Amino acid sequence: MRATAEDQRRLLELQKLDTRLARLSHERKTLPVLAELTGLQVRARDVETDRIRVVTRLTDLRRDLVRVEDDVERIRQRTARYQARMDAPGASAKDVQAVQQEMALLAARASALEDQELEQMEAVEALEAELGAIEERARVLAEEISERAAVRDGEYHRLDEEAARVRAQRDELAAGLPADLVALYDEVRGRTGGLGAVALHGSRTEGVGIELPLTELDEIRATPADVVVTSEEHGYILVRMA
Repeated sequence: MRATAEDQRRLLELQKLDTRLARLSHERKTLPVLAELTGLQVRARDVETDRIRVVTRLTDLRRDLVRVEDDVERIRQRTARYQARMDAPGASAKDVQAVQQEMALLAARASALEDQELEQMEAVEALEAELGAIEERARVLAEEISERAAVRDGEYHRLDEEAARVRAQRDELAAGLPADLVALYDEVRGRTGGLGAVALHGSRTEGVGIELPLTELDEIRATPADVVVTSEEHGYILVRMA
């Protein structure tokens, strides 16, 4: 492929812009705030897991508490009915004795249920306090996530603006170069992972530390300046600077 020495040197400018774009892309993906956000989001998920656990347990306890309260109320109503039977005129001694025995059993059952009710109420209060603390942690984490997300978005905006500016410069520069030269450069960049052209100062390459064999250097020196040459081993376009 042939291209003027000037166009070949302009590939180095194109390479600088592409390298800058790659660095901006890497910086966008590795912003410190992204790791901070990930850590906060992991903590938020853990807190949500705790919240679900406590809410589930609290729901179960409240349901059990309602059941116990209903049992206590039913015993009170039965006790009231038995008391009314005892107080009714004409109740026989045998009936009174039977009712008293039944009421004693109900009283014992009511006492046990009331103790259970008290324990469950205390457990509910403890879980409600725990839930409140968890929800406060969730609120604080949500605020921190929102704040760090705003920082991330600000960094994204800054980097995207700079990338757009560099990309516009790149597009303008590429448009002024021969299409086949740019196509070769892009093909090389695709194969090498981003590096398409390197400067060759005599026998020394700039920035990549490639050492060319003497036989290859002799071939390059013998090649006309308007012929595009590439590294035999690495495939980079070698832009001769002198």
